[in-house]
Amino acid sequence: MKQLTNYMGYSDWGVLRTIREAENIARWNPWKAHEWMNEARNQLNIHDAPYHEQYEAAVQRINALWRSHAQCHWYNAKEFWKDGKVSLPPKMLESLFDE
Repeated sequence: MKQLTNYMGYSDWGVLRTIREAENIARWNPWKAHEWMNEARNQLNIHDAPYHEQYEAAVQRINALWRSHAQCHWYNAKEFWKDGKVSLPPKMLESLFDE
């Protein structure tokens, strides 16, 4: 779980903050988005049922964003999906629910 520095020290990001930040970073770092969405997924439980819908909606928005990149003239899949110095094949986020 990511930590946020505030005037009193550190506080952990909650599920919703992790999802929002993953959506933001998905624009330029897909592997960090995968990491943070996995963290959010691991935090979900039966008591946080409303967050399942928000997680799923974020997965759909992020995947749509990544698919839309292929339509852009500036998009270079090898560069965008690079993890460090290694170019990996594109990998969409997985849904929580069977489709």
